[in-house]
Amino acid sequence: MTTISDFTTTVKLLGHLLQVRRQAVGMTPAVLAAGICAQSMITPIEQGAEIPNAVLLARLCDRLGLPLAQGLKQDYPIRRLPIFSRKVHRLYAQRKYAELLAYMEKPEKLRALKTDEDLKAYYYYYSCAVYQATQDTSKTLRNLHTARTMMMPQRPSRYRTLELLIMAMEDSLQALITNEPDFVAFDDLLRIIRENRLLEVNENIGIIYNQYARTCLALNQPERAIPVLIEGIQWTIGQDSQYLLLDDYYLLVQAYAGSRRVSPAEEGVAMTFKPAVNQGES
Repeated sequence: MTTISDFTTTVKLLGHLLQVRRQAVGMTPAVLAAGICAQSMITPIEQGAEIPNAVLLARLCDRLGLPLAQGLKQDYPIRRLPIFSRKVHRLYAQRKYAELLAYMEKPEKLRALKTDEDLKAYYYYYSCAVYQATQDTSKTLRNLHTARTMMMPQRPSRYRTLELLIMAMEDSLQALITNEPDFVAFDDLLRIIRENRLLEVNENIGIIYNQYARTCLALNQPERAIPVLIEGIQWTIGQDSQYLLLDDYYLLVQAYAGSRRVSPAEEGVAMTFKPAVNQGES
């Protein structure tokens, strides 16, 4: 259960994060606000009394040098082909998806792979390249399904992080193409994380929460996204990490605005925090 207190704490953490970064780079509120918003808005945002909307948050993050839209925190090696693997990682990190797709579509490379772990990594990166370069949902889902067949057993008691990423991407695409999306599969992934049924824990786990929330927002279900994002932010902070933290906040302010049906007067500025509308279950 996500409570008003959880939401209030989460909003205050965003303000604190922005304030700490501003002070660390030696920037005054006036300099931060210049050309972006009224200087008088900075203090309420940093105190957690107001929430910047998505546009404003992105502009503040850009000026503060805080990254949005981060890639994988940890790469997944294709051990049989180390040189091939390094180039795959580099092209993926550079978001050169068309080039990555062409590079990976070499039958001799795929035939060289023998282990389930190598094949899962190959099909994950290949699926990402297919989707980003072509938006071909059917082809992407076929390759994700192939990656899932490399899981032995199919429903293990404990999972590798890469397996959760594969399932999350598949769950997201399946939800987006159906008229009646079912979030049970995503909820199962969160249950695995909560129950610590992971063979290894790394910061990439944060992608699961982020992808779930993105899917909710794409399907116009902001109320469902809010508790998912709050849990994801709490998980990330619990790992003493900032990976995807700003990305999650970026989605959170969109979800908050969507749940409140923000008025035109609030567009491009900040929203007064009214936590009573943000109760929900995760």
